[in-house]
Amino acid sequence: MRYKRLSYQYLVMSSSGLRPLTHAALDLGPGLAQLVWRPAADVYETAGAVVVTVELPGVDEDDIDLMLYEDALVLQGLRRLPRPQEDSHYHSAEIRQGSYRLEVPLRAEIDRENVDARYERGLLTVTLPKVAPR
Repeated sequence: MRYKRLSYQYLVMSSSGLRPLTHAALDLGPGLAQLVWRPAADVYETAGAVVVTVELPGVDEDDIDLMLYEDALVLQGLRRLPRPQEDSHYHSAEIRQGSYRLEVPLRAEIDRENVDARYERGLLTVTLPKVAPR
């Protein structure tokens, strides 16, 4: 797992131009092809931290990249599934594979030096401690 702390704001390019990441910015609208898939995630906030839990079964820890911006956590990587035998034919193919990306807007100021990320049993849990109020 690779972790980067970036010191600039995360912006999203949309048909209306460049804008800060918000939940509304994630709505790309109908008809746009999805090049990457989005893993399921739970995000909750406590008095002292923002916690993000992401479902990533079958993903190697080395295929997880975490990038922390001032206003967003971005998680991306790749899930590679074993190839079927040459003479096989799929009856169903529902497991997403290939590139994935998750963008989580952050509304609280994060203590970037004390972020904790743990990957166990296919679940990635990122704990983002908040900066104490001054």
